[in-house]
Amino acid sequence: MHPDPRSRPAPSRDACARWTSSSAPSDPPSTEPHHRPPTGPRPGRTLPRDAVTAVEPRSHPTQETAISVLLASPMRELDQLVAGSDPLDAARDAPRLPALNRAGDIAGLDRLARTWHGRVAANVRDTVTAGAALRDLGFALASLERHGVDFRSVPGAEETLLRLGARTGEVPRDSVYTYALRNPEDAVRSFTELPEEALFIREVRTAGVALRPAVDALLAALPLPAEDPALAGLLAEATRGFTVFAQSLLAVKRAITPQTFSGELRPYFPPMTVGGQVLYAPGGAQMTPLLVDILLIRPEPGDRAEEWYEGYLRENLPYLPAAYRAASDRARRHRPLLPRLVDEAGAHSPVRPAAARTLAGLRALMRELLRFRLPHLQLAKANMNIRPDGSLGSGGYTTDSLDHLAELTLARHRLLSGAPTEK
Repeated sequence: MHPDPRSRPAPSRDACARWTSSSAPSDPPSTEPHHRPPTGPRPGRTLPRDAVTAVEPRSHPTQETAISVLLASPMRELDQLVAGSDPLDAARDAPRLPALNRAGDIAGLDRLARTWHGRVAANVRDTVTAGAALRDLGFALASLERHGVDFRSVPGAEETLLRLGARTGEVPRDSVYTYALRNPEDAVRSFTELPEEALFIREVRTAGVALRPAVDALLAALPLPAEDPALAGLLAEATRGFTVFAQSLLAVKRAITPQTFSGELRPYFPPMTVGGQVLYAPGGAQMTPLLVDILLIRPEPGDRAEEWYEGYLRENLPYLPAAYRAASDRARRHRPLLPRLVDEAGAHSPVRPAAARTLAGLRALMRELLRFRLPHLQLAKANMNIRPDGSLGSGGYTTDSLDHLAELTLARHRLLSGAPTEK
C-alpha cells in the first residue's frame, strides 16, 4: 500500500504542471444534463475549474481561519456533482464490467473501453463531466491492464487522459477519489461482483467523507495559540472525523481477508504510464490522512525523518485533488500543530487551564490516529506476506513507508505524553 519512496519514481514537476495546466480552457457555465441528475446539489450547478479558489491562501491569520472552513463544502459539492454525472452514458453498461472481468473477455473489455472513449469528445464540457469521464474510463482501462492489455491499445486513450487530467487539475487516471467518493451510490461502478469490493468502496467513501470536516478543523487550528479556547472544540471535531476513519479501516480489516484483497481485488489497481510518467493506482497514500499528518505531526527541519518525509510528499501530493494540494501548501507555512502546541503549553509551569484542555484534545486525537495507523500497517504486512517477493502495493510501495509513518506517529505520541500537565 504505501512504502519507501525510493521504490517508485515520483511524478516530475513537468508532469504535474501538465496535469494542472492553467492553459486548459475555462469552463463555461454548464446547463447540460449529465444524463442523470446529480444525487447531491441542484442539477445544473457547476464549480469553478477547480476548488482551489475556495481555499485561496490568505496572509492574515483571522482571514485564514475563517476561510479554511470552506474546504469541506466545495469538496463535498464537487464529489457529489461528479458522482451524479454520467457523460459517457456508462451507467447503462457498467453492470457488465464485472462479468467481462470474471470471464477475462478481453475483446468485450476492449469494445466497452472504445465505446466509452468515443463519447468523451462530444460529452465532456466542464470539470464535472471530465471527472466523471476519468472515473469511468479508469474502470475500463484498468480492467484491460489487469488482463495484460496495455490501455494505449485503445486509440487516443492516452491523449484523452492527459486532456481530462488538465481539465480537472488532477492526475490523468483513476484515483481513490474517482473509485470511491465520486462513485455514484445508486449506480456503483466496480471491477468485480464480490461483496467485499462493494464493502471496500462504501468504507473508503465513508472514511473520506468523515475526514473532510476534520481537515477543516485542523486548518482552522493552525494559527491559534495553545491557550485559545477555540482549540478544544476544533480538536474534538478532528477527533470525531478520525474516529469514523479508523472504524472504516477496521471494518475493511474484519471483512476482507488478505487472500481476497491481494488475489481478487489488487490486480485491478495496476500502475499505468501516461504521458511518459508511471502513475500509480488508487491507494491509501492518496487519501486525506496525508493532509492530517502534514497539519499535525510532520517532521520539522532537522528531524531525522525530514528527508524521507519530503520525498514521500513529493510522490503523493500530486494525487490529491487541487483544493487539498492548496491546503497542503498553506499548512506547510506553519509549524505542525502537535510539536508547536506542546512547546507553547510547556512554556508555563504549571500548564495553564486552557492549554491543558488543548493538550487533552491532542491526546484524544492521537489515540485515534494510532488506532488507524497501527492496524493499517498490520493489514498491509498481512497482504504483502502472501504476495511474491518484491511485490508493491497499489500505490507503488512496499510497506517501508508505513513503518516510517508509524514511527513518526509514535514519536509524536511520546512527545505529547511527556508534556507537562495542569496541577
